[in-house]
Amino acid sequence: MNKRCGCTRALCLAALAMVLFGCGGDDDGDEAEGAKSGGSITISQSTQPDALDPALSYTLGGWEPMWLVYTPPLTYRHAEGEEGAEVIPGVAEALPEISPDGRTYELTMRKGLRYSDGTPAKASDFEHTIKRVLNLESGGSSFFLGIEGAQDYVDAARAEADIPGIATDDRTGEITIKLTEPDGTFSNVLAMNFAGVVPGETPFENLTKDPPPGIGPYKITESVPNRQFVLERNHRFRIAGIPDGHLEKITTRIGTSATRAAQDVISGELDYMQDLIPPDIKPEIEGKYSDRYEEHPTSNTYYLFLNVRVPPFDKEQVRKAVNYGVDKPALARLFAGNLVPGCSFLPPGVPGYDEALDVEDCPWGNPNEPPDLERARRMIADAGAEGAKVTVWGDTLDPDDKIAAAYSDMLNQMGLDAEPKILDAAVYYQTMGSAKTEAQTGVTGWSQDFPHPKNFFFLVDGAAIQPTNNQNLGNVDDPELTAGIAELSTEPDLTREVAGRWGELNKQLVEKGWMVPFGHATRPTFVSERMDFANCTLFHPVYFNDYSSFCIK
Repeated sequence: MNKRCGCTRALCLAALAMVLFGCGGDDDGDEAEGAKSGGSITISQSTQPDALDPALSYTLGGWEPMWLVYTPPLTYRHAEGEEGAEVIPGVAEALPEISPDGRTYELTMRKGLRYSDGTPAKASDFEHTIKRVLNLESGGSSFFLGIEGAQDYVDAARAEADIPGIATDDRTGEITIKLTEPDGTFSNVLAMNFAGVVPGETPFENLTKDPPPGIGPYKITESVPNRQFVLERNHRFRIAGIPDGHLEKITTRIGTSATRAAQDVISGELDYMQDLIPPDIKPEIEGKYSDRYEEHPTSNTYYLFLNVRVPPFDKEQVRKAVNYGVDKPALARLFAGNLVPGCSFLPPGVPGYDEALDVEDCPWGNPNEPPDLERARRMIADAGAEGAKVTVWGDTLDPDDKIAAAYSDMLNQMGLDAEPKILDAAVYYQTMGSAKTEAQTGVTGWSQDFPHPKNFFFLVDGAAIQPTNNQNLGNVDDPELTAGIAELSTEPDLTREVAGRWGELNKQLVEKGWMVPFGHATRPTFVSERMDFANCTLFHPVYFNDYSSFCIK
């Protein structure tokens, strides 16, 4: 399971604003009107990022700052909501030309680009960048294995070997990528931090202590693991459509607890904290400091899987009964205010998401209101499942264990005989993904790696079911859904029409009750009094708080 705080299961939610606001800059990357340039701020993370090397980092701690340091061939618009999910050119001049069969992508690198250390950028740097991801066995390697010859490159274990599916011309700046089969998400892959280009001489090693130069509005000028790292303006940077940033320097302290960080933001010793607000101090912040605090949805869905291959969830009526009977507001309360009840499998910020389906059009009743417990009891009794024994699986991560216990009580109120079983988080998904376990139902969730519906729908793809390491925990094998996923996965462009078709699949999935989505979690923006909160904060659907929007009063 994807468990990042950004790229492994992050916390997320319901109704993203579909507006570009604040100091993120206009389409030409210019300063937003009224934004003050210059100055420095100090921010915090409670733990060291997993890496400050674009080939390796796969957590929010690294992705949030490094988005502004390493620009890939493609990137995302600096905007909120659906606008922020739009792929735009990065170091490439334009979006790729894609062959009719969906297997060849042609790009041209912008002319005159230089890295933050002054090194000229070359088209061949892109192949070197992907080689580093594959050679270093990055968590992002799987996204690039669809390139012709990429798997052979990994198997050969020769760093300087060629990847046949990538051809570059340093004279013209042309980059041609050939895939083994069509992949409608590949433009999103080319916009991931992993593809953030670095110079062709960059070593094949983890460079967290001395991050390589990049092409972005900021550069990392200091990195002391478990202490701090520093971003400074890269005045060489200028790419139309990507903001230049306002602040001259951003220092990130490592190791400050979330409670201490919140107090330091209140006092002004810190200007922003990346961590969640602790529940014991959150009511005070929401009340007294609402002029510089806001909760944002993130593209995540928590859900309860229902294994259709084992009783009692092999019966459609039982699955639908559980959808009617789960108390979503009660489950949301276990997240200490960091989850909003919902009904949609696709979360806010992912193309195809429909806010109405998530609330008033939910077929099981408004998720913000009490469940229809009586109806659930009748349906379970009518299905002959009353008293059926059920094991509810959960893991040791907070609040997953609490969710499993509460969900068990809800099933018991519906007429089933349920007990929770909690596994260590380190083995939970391996155990749930084994057919031998025959796990009936349990707690899970997913956060996007990129804003494409396929990044969620592979979790319910009948063609993806396997006996071990199975990501389709409910063994959902709906022929209509599976056919729809296969068809839409080959679409090279995520147009509104294509997104709408993914949205129809989402509606079918929810209406058939294949699982129980119960909410989408949130993340905060909380800044010091000297920050211009009203005009200079922007929450991105992929990278969360956009530091390039930050400015001081």
